[in-house]
Amino acid sequence: MNKKLIGYISVDAGLCWIGDPCYILHQEKLPKSLGKDWGEFCDKLAGKERSWEFDHDSGIDGLGVCVSSGHGDGYYPVYAEIDERGVINKVSVEFI
Repeated sequence: MNKKLIGYISVDAGLCWIGDPCYILHQEKLPKSLGKDWGEFCDKLAGKERSWEFDHDSGIDGLGVCVSSGHGDGYYPVYAEIDERGVINKVSVEFI
C-alpha cells in the first residue's frame, strides 16, 4: 500500500464533510436531516460530539458524515492509500 498526499482542504468552520456532493449540490433544498439553512445545521451539531452522521430524506443512513477538525480553522493535508493496481483504498485527513 502506498500512502500519497493528494491535496489539501481549507477549513473555516472547524468541520469537514464526507459524502457524495450530488446528494447536496444541485438540489432545490437541503436534505431534511441537515436543516433548512446553515444556522439550523449548526444547531444540530451543538453538544460534545466530534462526529455526526446524517440520513437521506428517505430515512436511509449514509447521506454523509461531518467531523470536527479538532483544532478549528486551518489548511489540512489529505492522503490516499493506493494499492498496487492504482485503486484508492483509504482516504484520510490529517488534522494534527
